[in-house]
Amino acid sequence: MMRRLAPLSLSCLAAVLMLATISAAGQDAPAPTRPPDGQLDPTKNIQHPVLFSSFHQPLPEQYVWTHDPAHQNDAEQNAPRYFRAHFQVDTVPPVAILYLAGPQSADVFVNGSEARRVASDPLSRIEPKVFWVDVTRLLQTGDNVVAIEADHGDRLVAKLLPAPPGMIGQPSGMAQPLLITNADWKGTKSNASGWQSASFDDSSWPAVDAMGGIESNIDFFQWNQDAGMYMWPGYQGESPFLAHTFLPAEKVSDVYAGLGSFENVDALTSAQEDAAHEFIVHQGPDHAPNEYIPTLTLDFGREVAGRVQVQSDSDQPMTVSIAYGESIEEAHSEPYLGVDLLHVTPHGSGLGPKSAFRYAQIRFLSGAPELKFKAIRVEDIYYPVHYQGSFASSDQLLNEIWETGVYTTHLCMQNDIWDAPKRDRGRWMGDTDISGRVSDAVFADRFLVEDTLTRLIGPLPLHDAVNGIPGYSSYWFTELADFYKHEGDKDYIASVHDRILALLQFMDLDFDAENHFINHTHEWLYVDWSLGLNGISPETREATTLEYVRAYHAGAWLLRQLGDTQNAEHWEQRADAVTKTTQTRDWTAGGSFGPRWQTNAMAVISGVAQPDQYADIWQNVLSHVGAKTWRPDVITPYYGAYVLDAMAEMDHRQAALDWIREYWGGMIHEGATSFWEAYDPAWPKDDPHVDLQADDTAGYRISLAHGWSTGPTYWLMEQVLGIQPTGPGFATVTIRPDLLDLQWAKGGEPTPHGLLTVDLTNQHGLTATLDIPEGVAATVLFPVKAGSESVMVNGKPQRGRSMESGQRIAVEVPAGRSVVSEAGNRQ
Repeated sequence: MMRRLAPLSLSCLAAVLMLATISAAGQDAPAPTRPPDGQLDPTKNIQHPVLFSSFHQPLPEQYVWTHDPAHQNDAEQNAPRYFRAHFQVDTVPPVAILYLAGPQSADVFVNGSEARRVASDPLSRIEPKVFWVDVTRLLQTGDNVVAIEADHGDRLVAKLLPAPPGMIGQPSGMAQPLLITNADWKGTKSNASGWQSASFDDSSWPAVDAMGGIESNIDFFQWNQDAGMYMWPGYQGESPFLAHTFLPAEKVSDVYAGLGSFENVDALTSAQEDAAHEFIVHQGPDHAPNEYIPTLTLDFGREVAGRVQVQSDSDQPMTVSIAYGESIEEAHSEPYLGVDLLHVTPHGSGLGPKSAFRYAQIRFLSGAPELKFKAIRVEDIYYPVHYQGSFASSDQLLNEIWETGVYTTHLCMQNDIWDAPKRDRGRWMGDTDISGRVSDAVFADRFLVEDTLTRLIGPLPLHDAVNGIPGYSSYWFTELADFYKHEGDKDYIASVHDRILALLQFMDLDFDAENHFINHTHEWLYVDWSLGLNGISPETREATTLEYVRAYHAGAWLLRQLGDTQNAEHWEQRADAVTKTTQTRDWTAGGSFGPRWQTNAMAVISGVAQPDQYADIWQNVLSHVGAKTWRPDVITPYYGAYVLDAMAEMDHRQAALDWIREYWGGMIHEGATSFWEAYDPAWPKDDPHVDLQADDTAGYRISLAHGWSTGPTYWLMEQVLGIQPTGPGFATVTIRPDLLDLQWAKGGEPTPHGLLTVDLTNQHGLTATLDIPEGVAATVLFPVKAGSESVMVNGKPQRGRSMESGQRIAVEVPAGRSVVSEAGNRQ
């Protein structure tokens, strides 16, 4: 129970001033710090992950609802539904609590008598609300009937437990339920007189639509739609392939004891439990004003994906509140999930809602005068991966940028590949086109990538674009092609052959007979969170056309790998036809594809822009990327990745590297431990989080860990180390090393044949030491002086093909270790 607000007397004020405890760091929160190199990901070196499947059996209760059409309007979804179920009770227990969740409001009847009407706070940011209803007095020996009127929802789950409330976070086996929602329930959209009574004849009512156990379907964990289920007894809400570990806070700040006091605050930063040195809260006098409740903030040292765990060592139940924040300002001012209550049983443990955060503000609301804790820590939830790919260089900032991109990608690998672990916590194909390339290059993951791609496109026949965004359909092909080049899983590619064709055909409906994009399917046009680039506009139509051409090329390549030459040639021809129309229509007299960075970048990497147009595109548009102007073009880190790709394609890699340092390095300098959904170096610095702009809004809602922002990680591996697979599963690879302004760089990528590594040094010219696995045919594009016709391979001159206007020579390098340098260089 929250403490009652009361006027503050002068004596109380004096007590506050005397008893308030402030952390040793001072009243203000310490500036964010960064873990040491290589230690950003706390799960990186866990050898034996603890999977949820090893300790948790999914709960049997099911989500149910009435049978409805697939698509409902708001009025239909908000209309009441009526549910009934019979259950047997041998002996009426001393206490029986009915838990229900899903609808925003419900009226519960047991044996014809109303138990309680419940409703959620319309201002609450967390759904669904879990309601508890004490039905003990209404139970009877023998047959019982529960009847529920539910509205404003699309699902219902219920469980009747013969035990006091407060089992949250405890094993579900503590008490066997008397009743759970399952396929035996009846449900209808139209009631009848007396439908609540025990004697009502419900034999004509249809059976409910049973959706399966509430933890049985990966889709139940998407989009924050189970955020409130942390209050459900025994609920874990994680896929069996995910793992967890527990982490203490790195720091404790804003320690304010109000009218009470704290003991052993340092225990909160210890990984070891010590009964003689437990964290203790002395609550102070009863009925203290709400604003003087003991409070502190935990800083976990970096962004984490998971939830706070509170372990009580007190003899009485307690209630605390939890407010998460990716920034400390979010935790204190406007937490995305709001301020959430956690009720903890005596000597029990409780888990808060799942989210992503760095900071957690804890307020100690009620319980015994002295509250004891075994621990207050974070349960870090993660997808087990192996760090196989790597990158390091003579530039420490670039190393931090690479590592931050990898960690951001890993944070987004949860129940499938998500855009972000705070918001939206769901599959978006545009995001996956970027973070998927990082995963392919570093983790060589198959399961999560394949599952994400399969679920994003859905079953045949297709009724809409991927994510309902035409451009995102194009990215399904580009990530699928990158995945195949890295992993070589031909069986998977073959399994989606029909979907490849179906999606290409569906996309092609968006063009008229003259190859103009007309959005025939009438879907949302989205390119980037920038003025004129989301919603229907000439810019979105132009950019989406370019994205489609890129997809047609990727789709044709995939079909050719499967031996479907006829369809591959057809889609190459479609790409060429749309390219010709786009060139005629969109190439301006000023020498660009319009004024936008995004559109010109996509024109380059899609192949619509021709090499003889690169100089004009660079001079007129893309040379201004990163320039300090009074009104810089707004671009997200997401589309920034495609701009980097275009810069490399046009041979402006040094400018791209400089922009990586400024733009992504700017986030690092502002305290980022994962890359943000939006950023502009020109935005104010006093509270960076509140000024971030994306998703047609700004402020704390914007995510500080977004997979679409990780482009520099794969870019450094592709353009500095130069590793670019060209055939399925690294059957062929081009290695184009380029140190730019670096003194050295090294790293590698996993292949199905083993680890491929590149070690570059700049001593008397570039020297590359390569380790090529057996089964990989490698072509090295090595820089040479004008007129050179050979390079040194393992100390011997080797002639090669002249490339890039004579600036590089292409040589074939055998498997094993090879040292390549320009002729005349010391090796």
